[in-house]
Amino acid sequence: MSAITNPMNTQAIPQATTTIKDSSNTTNATISLNKKQLLSQTTRRRDEATKLLTTLLDAKKVSERNLASIHQDDLLKRVTGNSSMDNAIASTRKLIDSFNRVIDDLRRNLTDEDLALI
Repeated sequence: MSAITNPMNTQAIPQATTTIKDSSNTTNATISLNKKQLLSQTTRRRDEATKLLTTLLDAKKVSERNLASIHQDDLLKRVTGNSSMDNAIASTRKLIDSFNRVIDDLRRNLTDEDLALI
């Protein structure tokens, strides 16, 4: 399964540990590093999804142009009202919106000091 279809594969996030004498600080440092890694990976996945969306939009134009040149309708669009490309584009837009919500939540929960290290 690709990173785009399984964007939140938490096993792909390396677990960072920091040795600090105070055990409560060790836990906080580990959580903070994991949030930073999650923010970085989520941003990267969102950017990949944005590139995918651009590719899908371009492919849709080519497909529509090709269908028009041979005087053919998109059969799925005729039956359902949406082409498979329309469905893929809508799904990718929803995915990007989800990534943006996660990124916003992570940024709200990270301190300014945490964000400066990213």
